[in-house]
Amino acid sequence: MRPARLEGEAFVAHVEPEDGTAGVFRDAVVLARVSHPLDRRSLCGQTFQVRDAAGSVPSHLELSPDGCVLICRPDRLLDPWVEHEVWADGLRDRKGRPVVPHRSRFVPGTLAFRDLID
Repeated sequence: MRPARLEGEAFVAHVEPEDGTAGVFRDAVVLARVSHPLDRRSLCGQTFQVRDAAGSVPSHLELSPDGCVLICRPDRLLDPWVEHEVWADGLRDRKGRPVVPHRSRFVPGTLAFRDLID
């Protein structure tokens, strides 16, 4: 993880699920923490996606009140044992500066969290 500098370039500081994680719940929410508050206007399905072999997974995107945590809630269960890519490109911080593009990968397992509580 790179240290955040307020006057430096904006970047994705951390993503959950972490890069390379396997066995993630199929109903997992993807969280991306950024180094600088995001400009909400730059947030859309073209600038932040979760992708599988078929393309972009339909999702709802939200931003924390401080603008530093992007929340991606997939509209369907993620496919089990299929690599998914977290893709961010085209985001901007509140000062209009581009956020460094990000790519990471994870693999869902066979269970959803809701399977454990039903």
